[in-house]
Amino acid sequence: MLQFTRKRILDGEFSVELCEELARLPEILAQGPLDVIVLCQSVPDWECQEVMDLSRAAWPAVKVLILHESVPGQCSVHSDSMMENLKGPPALLHELHALMKDASAENAAHP
Repeated sequence: MLQFTRKRILDGEFSVELCEELARLPEILAQGPLDVIVLCQSVPDWECQEVMDLSRAAWPAVKVLILHESVPGQCSVHSDSMMENLKGPPALLHELHALMKDASAENAAHP
């Protein structure tokens, strides 16, 4: 649920898998643990919620980052983090590193 441009930005530091349709998500989830799900502003709220539900059922520790335009959607209420999509690549990388750090701290607290 990530645009190709953002995938190219993130590929430098992360292993990134694009999921362009909800039907493919179970296949991606079955490939192994996921640390972060990034959902672009173009994903409708109903689909966003479905992605979060399926992802957290498969990998309960997964973090969810919602990118939004001027007004966050309903889906952002259930995410771990959200950010304005126009902030640019440095802000996106910073937010992902913060989520990864939070995930590592939570995993260390619950061995």
